[in-house]
Amino acid sequence: MSGKEAQRLKKLKATDLAPWATSFWVVHRKPAQAPFVYNVLRVSIDKKLERRLKRYVKAQVQDREFRLEPYDFSNADPGESLLTLDADTTDFTKVRDAIGQGFDNPRAKSHAELLGSFAYVVLFEKDGEHLYAWSKINTLNSPRKAVRTKTLYFQDQKLVDVEDEEVFMIDPRFDFFVFAGTTFIASKSAFESSMNFREGMKAKSRELLEEFASMAFLSDVEPIRAYVGENQHHLRKLAAIKNAGYYSSPTYIERLMRVCRDEGWNLKIEGGKIVVEEETMDLLLKLLNNDRLRSPINDEVFDSSAKKAVSQPGAGA
Repeated sequence: MSGKEAQRLKKLKATDLAPWATSFWVVHRKPAQAPFVYNVLRVSIDKKLERRLKRYVKAQVQDREFRLEPYDFSNADPGESLLTLDADTTDFTKVRDAIGQGFDNPRAKSHAELLGSFAYVVLFEKDGEHLYAWSKINTLNSPRKAVRTKTLYFQDQKLVDVEDEEVFMIDPRFDFFVFAGTTFIASKSAFESSMNFREGMKAKSRELLEEFASMAFLSDVEPIRAYVGENQHHLRKLAAIKNAGYYSSPTYIERLMRVCRDEGWNLKIEGGKIVVEEETMDLLLKLLNNDRLRSPINDEVFDSSAKKAVSQPGAGA
């Protein structure tokens, strides 16, 4: 992790958002398949809501301590961490550019214009600086959900039907923030579904299988292609293998085959190639991503996709 993300987060945490202008935008995404087009509508909000939105940012990010980790396809959903990614590598640039058109965007004039929203974005800005806070609309904060569940409000000493109030639900937690060129991700799953990262995983998978075919250390790549298909878990695994890049070293592949024979692991190796079989596909993908590890404490062997190199004593001295 480079220091720039840490410095940007430090600056964000220290920023007093009280004097920053606040605007609220709903996002519509179309068509159903990528590449997506994003349109935005301006939504008028009152001063009370502005203050509440700033409190949400303060509670979620500014008043908490986080570890920063670079985003990777294999990351788990962060808890006490924020995942970081260059903001220009995501679909958010399309949303940012749409919001950047400012008053050229239409203003939402009816509740019906909010019902089909894909997400909403709160923009805080001052003196040329911008903080974007994104929340994907899901079943919990969908305005349609509020209508279907017959939510009632107690106002002026009486219950009020939600249909009379034309409710729009918001969540006190945002999925990710974009500030000073960095995306800070609080919900990995929501980020990936919002920013079209499934297509990114599919592209990585295609590139990887093409490399496998050219390297010729596997008997056949087509069974892998059929096994992975459109399955998001399997696509994520191939994308992680591509990013880690262990397979690109001939020495790594040679040692992988030797260790499989020595340890009695079930990969079939014939004629200097790994035979790709459906029944050992999961093991093959784990080993290509170096997911089988041994504890130096009790010599136990276990599978883990979460790998963080441990500094050796005296390293870098």
